[in-house]
Amino acid sequence: MHQIKSRLRRVLLVDDDESLRRALARAVRLAGFDVATFASVEALIAHGMPERDACLVLDVDLPGISGIALKQALADANRDLPVIFITALDARDVDAQLARLEPVAVLYKPFEKGALLAAIERASG
Repeated sequence: MHQIKSRLRRVLLVDDDESLRRALARAVRLAGFDVATFASVEALIAHGMPERDACLVLDVDLPGISGIALKQALADANRDLPVIFITALDARDVDAQLARLEPVAVLYKPFEKGALLAAIERASG
């Protein structure tokens, strides 16, 4: 696998599925990024949100604060971090809601790791 050249230095990955977090984090690390993983938005917030040079990969449907709620809060605060949503929800249930948040990409589970890496590359645009 080749390394992605990017201005982004960090990927912050939030998903409550531990095995998926590990697998995606490994693929992203192999592509040359610093990756931090979190089981919840609350854990990410406790860790501290970056000001710039990071991409958020957020599961849409999380216990507690959802990925959608975090992206909306960031938009309301004029924090312009690129977001890639991942979800197992049916597209018909979330497409309109996600589109208005202008994510870099929405990936529906199961998806290929290459699709995530391509979205991260677009986020570095």
